[in-house]
Amino acid sequence: MTRIALLLTLAAVSTSIPRVAQAQEPAAASEEAAEAAPVEPLWKGETALSYLATSGNSETETLGLDISAIRRPTPWGVEFAAQFNRAEQDQEKTAERYFAALRGTRALSKRWDAFFGLSAERDRFSSIDLRGIVEAGAVYKALLGPKHVLDLDFALTWTDEDRLDPEPDESWLGGLFGADYAWAISDNASFSQGVAYFANFDDSGDWRAESLTAVTASLNSRLALRFSYEVRYRNEPIGLNDDTDTTTKVALVWNL
Repeated sequence: MTRIALLLTLAAVSTSIPRVAQAQEPAAASEEAAEAAPVEPLWKGETALSYLATSGNSETETLGLDISAIRRPTPWGVEFAAQFNRAEQDQEKTAERYFAALRGTRALSKRWDAFFGLSAERDRFSSIDLRGIVEAGAVYKALLGPKHVLDLDFALTWTDEDRLDPEPDESWLGGLFGADYAWAISDNASFSQGVAYFANFDDSGDWRAESLTAVTASLNSRLALRFSYEVRYRNEPIGLNDDTDTTTKVALVWNL
């Protein structure tokens, strides 16, 4: 009887060993896959430079510079962006715009971030000597990628706008709704589309909208070529200015 019990015990042990090994193999494989998965860098940044000059019957010169840096929220993060555009024709300046923005972020969950931001803009050709905006709101990450990414912004804003004489200065409480979409077309090409709507709660007719469309093609691990088209619309332009400004760029991008 003892021999039979011993044989049954050995048989049970021998059949359980393969099951334990099979249970350990997927766990080990998942750990190896996690180690092999690329880690998203803590910081991302880029500098884009565009320049065009023509001569002959008409002399024109355009210059554009864009700088951005982003620290992934862990859980705190920061975003910085700066832009400079200038155009001349026959040695006469026809456009000049400066813009800078800083935003602090706090991750609340996998899909939600809170943020507080400041921005400043100067565009004297649109009669804006200085426009400052304070914003506070949240970001909802509708698509997490890696192929498609979509972020939706919701915020309250306070705008202070110093205008060129004789236009009076203005300030108002408003709101922001924005959407930023990115599509990784391939390992070397991407498409992005950003839109933003700025509401004025004091004057509902004085709203603004912005759109930025870009296609980027990587040349190597550091350099890329980018084509972008930007539209800025103001429903009630200041003075006799046009309601729409557009900027088209072909820029060389250096990834930090």
